[in-house]
Amino acid sequence: MKLLITGATGYIGRRLVAAAVKRGYQVVVSGRKRPSDMDIEWVHFDLANPQAVELPDGLDAVLHLAVVTSSSAELEDREVVAGQSLLDATARAGVPVLFVSSQTARSDAPTAYGRNKWKIEQSVLAQSGWVVRPGQVYGGSEAGLFGVLVNVVRRLPILPAFVPAPRVQPVHVDDLVLALLSCLERRPQSGIFQIAEPDPITFTTFLSAIAHGRIRRKRGFVPVPVVLVKAAIAVLGAERSRRIGLDRLLSLFALPSMQTAADLDRLGITPRPLASGMTYSGSARRRWLIEEGRAMLTYILREEPTGELIRRYVRVVESLRTVGALDLPSWALRCPSLLALLEGGASLQDDLREELAWRFNAAVTLAESNPQGARRFLWLGERRQGGLVKALYVCRAIASEVLARVGKLLVIPMIVGLKGKRGERE
Repeated sequence: MKLLITGATGYIGRRLVAAAVKRGYQVVVSGRKRPSDMDIEWVHFDLANPQAVELPDGLDAVLHLAVVTSSSAELEDREVVAGQSLLDATARAGVPVLFVSSQTARSDAPTAYGRNKWKIEQSVLAQSGWVVRPGQVYGGSEAGLFGVLVNVVRRLPILPAFVPAPRVQPVHVDDLVLALLSCLERRPQSGIFQIAEPDPITFTTFLSAIAHGRIRRKRGFVPVPVVLVKAAIAVLGAERSRRIGLDRLLSLFALPSMQTAADLDRLGITPRPLASGMTYSGSARRRWLIEEGRAMLTYILREEPTGELIRRYVRVVESLRTVGALDLPSWALRCPSLLALLEGGASLQDDLREELAWRFNAAVTLAESNPQGARRFLWLGERRQGGLVKALYVCRAIASEVLARVGKLLVIPMIVGLKGKRGERE
């Protein structure tokens, strides 16, 4: 399949080009300048200077991702003219078009950006093309709007929590790319496809996910009434608000809810969990394994394990088991001594009980074969303790075992959520 992609050097475009090339597609990129870091065929296309577009021969589809990033109202209007010029060229060549629009697109959108996206959508649909409206795109490189938000969260220790809270529907950039390629491969009937997590979350929750999952820092939030932001925009005026980017908040406050479940099913896309997608790799499997390993080994050693010992645990699980981290309760991860309530729990499902037992045994074996474990279990390098101290250790061990057994009888029946993996079902 031969594809022409506009906006190929943008946030989504780069991931799309890489994924298409990896699948063996022939890709032609189109933009204002030839990309210096891409050894790939290029065709000139400039949104700021609309003109007739010459398409290369043999195209199977055109993916239109290019967008005006300038705050100039004049350039925003030119985006529609340039889009129509591209559509005229595809109509002459008989090539289908897939247009990446915006969740803000509608005829009465509060900003020119949303209204222009809606106008281009109508032209694409008139040519029996496909329109994809992504939700709040995140993940991958820190570029585009996601990059702006990450930088804001990184710089500011206190962030705004808008009241009432606007809601967003996240979608990882790689999941969006898969949806675009799936649309080209499956060739569904022309229409609008909404691609994002089906269940909206508050914008405050999204910023918190950036803080926790991307920059690994805590951030505080202060309530900011939406009405005050709108009043400030009104005082500044449309042009000044556009220049400093405040007009984007109007789109955020007016985001319509999208019903995405049916479209995701039609394209065969399952969005990854937000916590997983926020990591640099796009998957939190290893991070969750590290948390599990730290808890398991701390429970065995009764002290914080070394980083090398935790890495050995992760490597063992990744190489010998078919699932990633277990869905251990958060309280057990925070207080590893409470893992005694789960060890050998008769009320757990058989497969989970066996998997949990295997991991306890693996943690014990790793600990015993490590210098840290040798010091703990054999008292190597420590001063020999007297009989009274040893007796106290034995009494403590017996009391702990009794409490653990009683605790299992009381707590195990109430434990839920242990389904074999945390967050991902790969």
